[in-house]
Amino acid sequence: MVRRSFKLPAMYKRLCVAMVVAMTCGVAAAEPSVTSSSEPSRHLISLELFGKGGLWGLGYEWRSGRFAVGSVESFYLLGGDHFTTVSPYAAVYPLPGEHHRWFVHLGPQLIHRATPSPVPEWQGTSATRYDAELSTGYEYQRQALVVRGYAMASLGDHFVPWLGTSVGWAL
Repeated sequence: MVRRSFKLPAMYKRLCVAMVVAMTCGVAAAEPSVTSSSEPSRHLISLELFGKGGLWGLGYEWRSGRFAVGSVESFYLLGGDHFTTVSPYAAVYPLPGEHHRWFVHLGPQLIHRATPSPVPEWQGTSATRYDAELSTGYEYQRQALVVRGYAMASLGDHFVPWLGTSVGWAL
């Protein structure tokens, strides 16, 4: 197993600080138009396609007003390799509304890739990666159904832009 410590280059650290400041300013500048009747449910269970979990993911989010914390996990096989992803995140909703909301998610991502051996002479291999992940997009909620579409980027050894969707149920 290959273990690597996660260390962001200085450029990424500055980018993360700028994003946190921008999100905080956006929350402070947004009008307090959310009333208790339009506030969404606190718990959200979602199924993602091509999102934070890679090919698919199962997510949970706990929401409180304009802020939330959540995580998306997945396990899938691709070309004989086994991929496990864990993507916790902190969320902010700078422009909340009754049915339409803009969201920003920021958090780490852990990806573990294991290749089992097809022959007895080789033990196989595995590697674990850590990335920083930023996503932003649109959320539509009607009663218990929540639909999201978003753009995201993973920052680690490489910069990887990505698009994702999810369908969830508010509890």
